[in-house]
Amino acid sequence: MSQRIIFNSGKRAASTILGVGVAGAATIVTSYQQANASVTRLECWEHDPKDFDLYISKPTIKDLPILLRKFDKEGLEVWPWIWTHPNNDGPHFVFVGVNEESLLQIQRLRDESNQNNILIIASEENLKRVAMARNDPDIYERCQCGLVVDRKVELLNHEDKILMLDDQRVVAFDCLTLV
Repeated sequence: MSQRIIFNSGKRAASTILGVGVAGAATIVTSYQQANASVTRLECWEHDPKDFDLYISKPTIKDLPILLRKFDKEGLEVWPWIWTHPNNDGPHFVFVGVNEESLLQIQRLRDESNQNNILIIASEENLKRVAMARNDPDIYERCQCGLVVDRKVELLNHEDKILMLDDQRVVAFDCLTLV
């Protein structure tokens, strides 16, 4: 059973999963084939705080909207890094965890509109288990889901609809579903 938390303001957010750029961070992107799908792994090395206009070493939930505003409105390079942020391309739906029920919801969202941005934060083991239980290993690719594998939510600012992962990626969303 998934718990759906809906935050509905006029904000729009979209995933920037394939075009992530971080100033001052050495980034390695590795692509390979896995279960008939192309997988891209993103790993970041150490970064230098001097390379950022605003660097917060121990962010709190109150810092998240400030980081987003500085990045979006003022065009500053910030750390923790903004990974998804509001834009006009479509609403951003984030799922923390995945199960059969949430997968049905994801399929409905994709069927409703190709403008719906969908991000799943879950363990690789759970992603595979749920897909294989349906005998559908390509479900995430077909539904055009962004996947964040083996990461945890570290901070959640539900009022401003922003979360931060344990690797300090900041994710803005329109709707958050906890599974």
